[in-house]
Amino acid sequence: MRGGLFWRTFSAMMAAMLVTVLLFTGIMSTSLQQVRQESYEGEVRLQAYEIADYMKNLNQLSFVRDNVTMQYVIRRKIAKIHELYNADIWIVSYNSGIAQVLDSSWNTSESIVSEKVQEQLQVIQSGREIRVTGLFPELGDQMVTIGVPWTYSDGHVVGAVLLHISTESLRVRVIDLIPQILPAAVAALLLGALLSVFLARSQIRPIKEIDNAVREFTKGDLSRRVELHCGGELERLGSSINRMAGELSQLEDSRRNFVAAVSHELRSPMTCMRGYVDAMLDGTIAPQDMPKYLAIVRDETNRLTDLVRDLLDMSRLESGKFPLQISPFDANEMIRRILINFEPRIEEKHIEVRVDFDAEQRYVSGDGNRINQVLSNLVDNALKFMSDGGALTVKTRLSDKSVLFTVQNDGEVIAAKDLPHIFERFYKADKAHTSGMGTGLGLAICKMIIQEHGSEIQVHSVPGDTAFEFSLPACSPPEPRSPKPAEPGAEIP
Repeated sequence: MRGGLFWRTFSAMMAAMLVTVLLFTGIMSTSLQQVRQESYEGEVRLQAYEIADYMKNLNQLSFVRDNVTMQYVIRRKIAKIHELYNADIWIVSYNSGIAQVLDSSWNTSESIVSEKVQEQLQVIQSGREIRVTGLFPELGDQMVTIGVPWTYSDGHVVGAVLLHISTESLRVRVIDLIPQILPAAVAALLLGALLSVFLARSQIRPIKEIDNAVREFTKGDLSRRVELHCGGELERLGSSINRMAGELSQLEDSRRNFVAAVSHELRSPMTCMRGYVDAMLDGTIAPQDMPKYLAIVRDETNRLTDLVRDLLDMSRLESGKFPLQISPFDANEMIRRILINFEPRIEEKHIEVRVDFDAEQRYVSGDGNRINQVLSNLVDNALKFMSDGGALTVKTRLSDKSVLFTVQNDGEVIAAKDLPHIFERFYKADKAHTSGMGTGLGLAICKMIIQEHGSEIQVHSVPGDTAFEFSLPACSPPEPRSPKPAEPGAEIP
């Protein structure tokens, strides 16, 4: 198993810190090296200017050799420069192409100056300084010549002071900079290590809290909540996990209630049927009364069949394995057929049926079979809770681009406390008077079917008026199918 998240986070931060420090050290070393080298060359150039300043009142090299005091001062200065910088000093007096040179060994010579040297001496004669590598091949290709003008007291340039130093002597080595760079780098690494520990712990702490909460969830404790106050994405993640835990807790409660309700709904008719069957078998029920009780057993069997069918429908709707077959259909014609199917019950309770359509035909887009199930369920519920002689109203109305369906009755009012729960599974508003009057799943299935159609079903109830409403998209009638052409030779009726 790989290392813990803390060590991986800490190692990643330290690696990033180390790379940053090394990169910064390299950049700082290069910059410091360049600054030190420029400063070093500046010191060397300053030494050349000091010699030129000593000779400011002289305009010939012979005056240097003849003046004992000047000779002592300049020779001592040259010797000091040679000792400190390992550099050779030439004092050049240039005239008409002939250069008189006084070197560090205090030897004087005359030579024909090369064209390249002449060009550089002309630059110096103009009052500027030079820095050239390999100007005198006899000294070596890696020698740098720094030249400054030798100016007489009247401002006239009479010569030059040339200082020859190797490039190796001018180069500042990185190892010489370590005493300056190393303390800062070590301090940065130590500070980075402390910050990495702090940051790693601050990042791991909320993750551990989330991990502990999830472990509690797996043990069944859905009351556990993630407590995070770190801000940002982790706190939002903790809030999402808390919401998930709350929803899972509600789902678990719903599942338990659902199982309990299913068990109750199944146990009641089965207990009833078993009691009647046992009574018939042991002779408690007289043979002439058996048809009556067998009819009761048959009704309870039908109720169990309806319950199982509704449970299967609900399971398919929730699992997404109940795809809708969307197509245009005439909603008004569907309602007429549903009312015809309920005609025996309507006549039995002497119900007054009012059909209120705003048009002879009203086409909607939906799954005709599922909408038929919804409307049949709503009409069935209305008939169950209506008194004899009541009024049932079914409406369709075009509203904007939708068709509004309304199933309305003047039966008993639904209590305000029951309205929010009316579409829940197995919820029965009047539990004392609804036993055996349904499975308690019809309205829940209606809601799921309407939601699958992208709409919502609503209910409102006041004394004398209880109405269920939902809407579906309006559409044009389907185009009639053209008849197939008759085959050659076929008889025409």
